[in-house]
Amino acid sequence: MAQAFVLVMLVAATFSFVHRYVPSVLVDPIKLEMGISDVQFSLLQGTAFAVLYGAASLVCGLLADRVHRRNLVVLGVAVWTVGTVLFGLSTSFSGLLASRAMVGLGEAVLGPASISMLCDYFRPERRGRAIAVSLFGATLGSALAFAAGGHMLEAAAAGQYAGLPWVGDLAPWRQVVVLMGVSGFLLVPAILAFPEPQRRALAVAEHVGNRAQELWSLRDRIVLVVLAGATVALADFGFSIWATALLTRTHGFSVADAGSILGACMLIAGVGGGWLGGVLCDRAHERSPLTGRIDTVVRAAIAMLLSACLLLLPGGWAAVAAFACWQVAANAAYVGCASTLQDQVSGRTRGIAAALALCMSIGCGLGLGPTSVAALNQQIGGGGDALSTSLLIVLLVAGAATLTCSWLLRRRLAKRGLSSGDA
Repeated sequence: MAQAFVLVMLVAATFSFVHRYVPSVLVDPIKLEMGISDVQFSLLQGTAFAVLYGAASLVCGLLADRVHRRNLVVLGVAVWTVGTVLFGLSTSFSGLLASRAMVGLGEAVLGPASISMLCDYFRPERRGRAIAVSLFGATLGSALAFAAGGHMLEAAAAGQYAGLPWVGDLAPWRQVVVLMGVSGFLLVPAILAFPEPQRRALAVAEHVGNRAQELWSLRDRIVLVVLAGATVALADFGFSIWATALLTRTHGFSVADAGSILGACMLIAGVGGGWLGGVLCDRAHERSPLTGRIDTVVRAAIAMLLSACLLLLPGGWAAVAAFACWQVAANAAYVGCASTLQDQVSGRTRGIAAALALCMSIGCGLGLGPTSVAALNQQIGGGGDALSTSLLIVLLVAGAATLTCSWLLRRRLAKRGLSSGDA
């Protein structure tokens, strides 16, 4: 039952990231039809989603610690799926913003509720790998959005979806978004097939104030691990959202080729990095329960910085290599941060702790990452080479911040000899 539930959460996360990332593949046709700039698109793809996601994730985290989590996930799936379909049907910039906000609202449910349930399905010695598998959905969904999105756009432009009811008369990019959005409803019966797991370690009274007191008492650890994850997300979202434009504008790739290549990188390197991060976290935790998992984040942050430096090399395939290496390092860091955070808290605060981390990650990732790259790109000059330079600056600054936060937390845990959270 536990293994099957992990797979369903993997599929759910995959769908959520497909719906989250598909506008990035369609950036040029969306900009052309709607008449918007790079900065406006980054606000559309990033800020509109991030604001609602961040605000709702805190509420959803509290709900995940108190209500039926499975049904909460089903509600979230319905909301973000409808939002994706509405994005494909919107005819104004304000409509696009509102629909992206709706997607953010729905997806805010999945992280806190799924991680909370996974921690009840698995004991501590297996949580790292379980969380890693569920986080594969981010990589798989991103890869599918890029790979399938590019080819679906070409198919739509060739009229292959023209005979479909309700969709055939739409612009090609709208056909892609609506078709991907409707597919999300397939998740609902799969999730409903699983019962709500029994919560672990709930002997303490279920009062919000008690949760707040616990989190406040752990603030010296929680703040650093949350910031580490947020800075990974800032660079990762910035790189991923502008990677297609980097290959097409700067290096002359077609949209379909860029999507296929980036999708393959996300699928192979991203999944490999996530699994590697989970295995390393669990093994390091066995050797050193206090600092093992955060040690993985420190090493991953160093690898992130080295990956970014590959953008200094000339040629499109050097950019592809940078993206692939980045996927390995960033996904290992994500798993390390999520596992470290769950080790620090008790069973009654897992949902809200995950929500705090997701709120910061999405706020920094989608809210600041794409816009930072776009703003730097315009400041530098807006040409193809400017985009590569802008990405390099953002990746190096954010990677250095990740390394600093994870190293400080590692020293703090080692110095104070703090025990891990309960199982």
